[in-house]
Formats: sequence, structure tokens, C-alpha cells
Amino acid sequence: MHTNQPINSLMQAQNAGSELWWERIKKLGTPLLSDLDEENCVVTFIWRDPAGTHSDIETVYIDLYSKTPHPTKQLTRFSRLEGTDIWYWATSLAKDWLGSYFLMPATKEQTPPDSSDVMAIRHWWIKLMSTNAQADSLNPLPPHSNGNNIKLSAVCLQKKAQSHLKTIIGKQQTIPKKNLWHSDILANTRQVWLYKTGPKTTHKLPVALLFDGQYWATQMPIFSDLDALTSTGKLPPALYVFIDSIDSSYRYKELGCNNDFWTAIEQELLPWVSTQFLITDDPYKTIVAGQSLGGLCAVYGALNWPHRFACAISQSGSFWWPKADSLPDKSDFIQEIKIQDKSPNVLNFVMEAGCYEHDMLEVSKLMTNTLKNAGHNVTFDEFRGGHDWLCWRQGLLRSLISIFDI
Repeated sequence: MHTNQPINSLMQAQNAGSELWWERIKKLGTPLLSDLDEENCVVTFIWRDPAGTHSDIETVYIDLYSKTPHPTKQLTRFSRLEGTDIWYWATSLAKDWLGSYFLMPATKEQTPPDSSDVMAIRHWWIKLMSTNAQADSLNPLPPHSNGNNIKLSAVCLQKKAQSHLKTIIGKQQTIPKKNLWHSDILANTRQVWLYKTGPKTTHKLPVALLFDGQYWATQMPIFSDLDALTSTGKLPPALYVFIDSIDSSYRYKELGCNNDFWTAIEQELLPWVSTQFLITDDPYKTIVAGQSLGGLCAVYGALNWPHRFACAISQSGSFWWPKADSLPDKSDFIQEIKIQDKSPNVLNFVMEAGCYEHDMLEVSKLMTNTLKNAGHNVTFDEFRGGHDWLCWRQGLLRSLISIFDI
């Protein structure tokens, strides 16, 4: 167990592991909740071993975003209730918690490499995720994806927010036709969704480029939200370009301060988009937005291509780049900005990070101050949440409203 939390009474039942007990768990849904104090509760996650007590499963890992340690630092494992098919793990969470998690059973043959080799553990974890990671089948909330086809479940401890969450995850909306964009510069082909909001116009449209676009286009679509915010005047009519990340390896390579990626966007993607829609070439009406590595990428693109991209949204940006284990104040990327001469171009940045993100929150605040000291226009918001797509969704919409209003 993550901490010395009280064991849920259902785990101590005499019939634990029986069919009758499992039927009760299914009706209740997981994770199981019990009060700890006024602000926190004990949350117990459960996984049923399909092979019963005679199983080759050695352990079950859990990745509870912004709660469990990064797997390169510490692996978080379930315990097995002796003599049963029950695997469980408990921790304490704030009663307003919203976040994602996945479960990952593993056999003896899938054990991690030497714990001192950080990169080996990272590669092992990513490979195991691709085959073993799964949503919690006992969780009544609909599963979603992290954008790279890893199925996730949601923990939503605010009852009022649960119905809204069910709506946005399972929301049926018309998804625009996907396009295929082939880049000669990058030597690859990916999906791109183009979505125009507002009435027909002969004016050049502002443009917003969204990294990890496959998530916002297919996993938790925001098209109807963009339409609604446009119709009420909170957002101007615009063209939104949802850019697919292809897969996790391409994502890591391209969103990590990659000059070729930005050259391809400027010289190939935007000219191709302009053959289909009348779009602006005003850098202050061209927005780039991303989460985590995508947030890093957005800031990097604005700083290095200010003549074309002068507005960036960063949610929980990976400003530790390029060293995942660097201390927030030792980030190479931040240090590079500090020593540069002040740019003649004053850029607009809207940034946010969650209160449960720890080092990520600290490094986002450091980046905010670094950009302000470099003479740029920066706003920062600390939201109640963690490093999580569920938390970023509403923040993305808020940030779009904010940056369009600058």
C-alpha cells in the first residue's frame, strides 16, 4: 500500500473473494471510498485476477497520475489478499480529486531491469504499457485514452463533477473529416483535423494549432465546446488545426524542441492548410497549444519562430527538458532563455500547472518568471489537479479564451 491507510472494511469481510463479494464490488464500483478526515478520503483500488489463486501474475502496477511516483523513481504495486483472487492498493486523496489511472498486471518474465538504470526502466515501462496497461473494468465511469491508445480510468471524488465527466467522456459529436498530412521534411505522414468555427466570412481566420490533436479530436472531443464558446462571443471565429502525434516515440522526438518539426509546420503544414481555408499570417493571431511535452514544444516554437507564432499556451509544460531527472532550477532550457538577449518581439504566453504536480508545478513557475524577465507577456494559473488530460480539458478552453483576448 502507498501509505499506512486504514484497510477498507470490505477487504476484511469473511467472504472476500467469493462470487457474492465480487457481485457487491461490481454494484458499488471501484475505487472504494472511505472517509479519512474532512478534506481527505481513503481510496482503495481493486483488480481481480482472472486466473484465480493459481496465476502467473507476480504483481499489479498502478500509475495514478500526479499521485504515484514516476516509475523511474519508484514502482507502485498492489498487494494480494492472501488466498484470494483479489489484488488491492490504497492511498489517501483530497476529496476534490480528479485524475486518471491505469492498472498493469505483470508476470515474473516481465520484471523491471536494474533499478539504477533510469533509461532502461523508462523503456521497460513504456514497452509494458503498450501490451499490459488497462483501464479499471470495475470503475463505473467510462474509460478514456491518454492519446497514445493507453486506456485510462477516472477518479472523480466530487459527486457534482461526475455527471459532467460522464458527459464529456462519452459525448457524441460530429468529428470533422481527418486529413493526411505528409511531410517531406519529417519523412512521415500523420492525421490532421481542420475545424472552422463561426459563420462564413471573407476575413482571414486566426489559427490555433493543437498538439496531441488526436486526443482533443477523438478521445475527448472539444468541437462542440469551441462552437458554443464562439456563438456566445467568448472565442472569435477561428480555424483549429488538430495535429496527431503518430505514436509515443514520434511524440517524444518531435515535441522535444525539434527544429525540423517546426520548420515542417511553418513551411509545409500551414501552406497546405491555406489552400483549404483563408487563414491569417499574423503571428499574434496564430496560437500554438500543448500539454506536457506539447507545452514545452509550444513555448519553444514561439521563442524560436516569433515571426510566425507569437502566442503559446502551455499546460504543465515539460520544462525540465532535456534531462528528465534535472532539478527545476537546473533546467537546460530555462538556463538558455536566461542568458539570451531580450527579444525585440514581445510574445504572449498563457501557462498553467496543477497543484499536485510538484516539480512540474515548480518548473512551470520558474519558466513563467524567466519569460517575464525576458520581456514577454505571461499569465500563469495554478489549477486544482495534476498532470492529467482530464484536468487539462477545461484549462485548455479557458486558456484559448484568455489568449484570444490579449
